[in-house]
Amino acid sequence: MFVYGTLMRGKGNYRRFFQGNPDVKFVDEGVAEGLALYNVTKHYPGAVPEKGAFTRGEVFCVSRKVLRRLDLLEDEGDLYIRRKIQVRLKSGTTVDAWVYLWNRTPDPATRVSEQHP
Repeated sequence: MFVYGTLMRGKGNYRRFFQGNPDVKFVDEGVAEGLALYNVTKHYPGAVPEKGAFTRGEVFCVSRKVLRRLDLLEDEGDLYIRRKIQVRLKSGTTVDAWVYLWNRTPDPATRVSEQHP
């Protein structure tokens, strides 16, 4: 699972769903190319496919049970849609990972600027 925003280490939903959970294992930090990050609300971001963009995040190995709980958190199928993407890990390896993509058209003024990896 490739995460950004509130599911990253140290953030609120990380503590709620991942921290101390034996069904979750941190893999590495990573970059997803072709995804742009937007502040879709004042509380959380959303990533959308965008050519030439990239989003930094973290990769975790999660159980099916955790994945089902995350689908509920992310309102999968409505606010977000879960898709498989390729993520380049900090270690240099590329892996396939699930990601939640924002299922709306974001306001261009809310795009998060990132420094190229």
